[in-house]
Order: sequence, then C-alpha cells, then structure tokens
Amino acid sequence: MANYSEWLAVAESLAEEASRAVLGFVNSSFETRHKSDNSPVTEADLASDRILRAGLAREFPDHAVLTEENGLTGRADSEYVWLIDPLDGTKAFAKGIPGFCVMVGLLKAGRPVLGVVVDPLEGRRYSAVRGEGATQRQGGLTEKLHVSSRSEPSAMPLVVSTGFPEKPLEELRTYIPGPLLDPINSVGIKVGLLVRQLADVYVNHHPVSYWDTCAPLVILEEAGGSFTSLDGQPLDYTLRPPYGHGVKTLASNGLRHREWVEALKHVPV
Repeated sequence: MANYSEWLAVAESLAEEASRAVLGFVNSSFETRHKSDNSPVTEADLASDRILRAGLAREFPDHAVLTEENGLTGRADSEYVWLIDPLDGTKAFAKGIPGFCVMVGLLKAGRPVLGVVVDPLEGRRYSAVRGEGATQRQGGLTEKLHVSSRSEPSAMPLVVSTGFPEKPLEELRTYIPGPLLDPINSVGIKVGLLVRQLADVYVNHHPVSYWDTCAPLVILEEAGGSFTSLDGQPLDYTLRPPYGHGVKTLASNGLRHREWVEALKHVPV
C-alpha cells in the first residue's frame, strides 16, 4: 500500500541532495553540450540525474523512472512512474542567472500525485502530495502554501518565460493587464511564484514535457490553483515517446482560469 508521506520524504531528501550537487557547479567551469534537439545539457544536469535515478531505483525498485536525460527505466505500464527533471532551466543555469531548479514528480496510474521542486539558489523547497496540501520549506521553517485570492485582472501579476514572443505578449496584455513580472526560466520556478502569491497567471508559449509539469502541477493544484493546456484540457501523461504534452500551458490561481482559457483563443501564443 502506498505511503505517500514516506515516499515524499524520500523524494525531498533526494531532490535536496541533487540540488546541493547542482549548486556545487555554480561559479565553476563546467562542460555544456547540446542534445539532438539543440537544448543544452551540462555536467550539473547529469550529476543531478545520477543522484535521483540511483536513489529512486534503490528505494522503489518496482517503480518505473522517466528522466529528461536518460528516458524510461522500468515498465511503461507500471502503476507508479517517477518523473525527473534533474535541472529545469538549464539555459539559465548555464548563464549563471536565477531560473533553475530540481524537480521530482510521481504518477499513479497516469495521474500526478506527488511533487517536489527545489530552488538551489534560494534554498527553497516546494512539496505536495495529492489531497494533503502544499508546503514550502526555507531556512529551517515549513509553511503551508495557498495561491492568492486576487481576482481583479488589473491586480493579477503575470509571469512568462524568457523569449516570449513580443507581439503575442502585447495581445495577451489586453486580456491580462496586471503587473508583468520579469521573465524567468523554469516551470518549477514560475509555479513557485504563483504558490507564494507573487504571481497569479503563468502562460507558457512552447510545448513542454512530462517531467516539466508533473511536480509543479501537483504543488500548484494542492495550493488551490489550476494547471491545464491553453485550451483548458487536463494534461495527458500517457507514457509514449517522446513524453511531451504537445501543447502549451496555462497556470493560474484558478479564480479566472476559464476566462483566461477563452481569452487565449484570440491570442496567437
């Protein structure tokens, strides 16, 4: 029988260990190469991936593990599948700027049920188990998380990724006119802004993969928010290569989520 509290503690410990490994590469020289899709991968990505894969294999030998850097280990029809992004926001990490984190999520029968996101630079950890709420831990203190109650569009901060196309952003601002935060990399980092009530809407302008969304989705939903495709549909985690959702996404505090879905039908994001 699943003991999610114990499983969460394992995921948190491994994510913290991987985060320390990533932090060890900051301000040092490290090798960066590019994968077949031209996305960067660094020694830090690979070190974090090794820690997470080894730890999960040791603790959960009957579970499958899917990572950005090493693909699927175990059965695709496994009831439990761990999804790992060992370094979400590699571009920011390689530039030595904020916007990267370590993420560990868990699927049960294709549904996200557990998530951990660790921001190495801030020493901040977000955690959640389905049905048990979301928490943040930093500086030895743990606190419950809940999205903001802001519902007036002009007061709802928007966050987007770096590289968001200028023209679509202008059109988007006619529907979401609230404060525009500085663009930043990493799904996990941006969802962290929502659960800390620093942002209320996050629009993603490019398709993402399962390991990008699993952990942040659980954390955001357990904090009271919503995370869907741009057209409002639930994200699909059916395990088939290349393990990408194939859609752009919308995350929010939930209070105007359906309204944003309708509005985005008129914006060529």
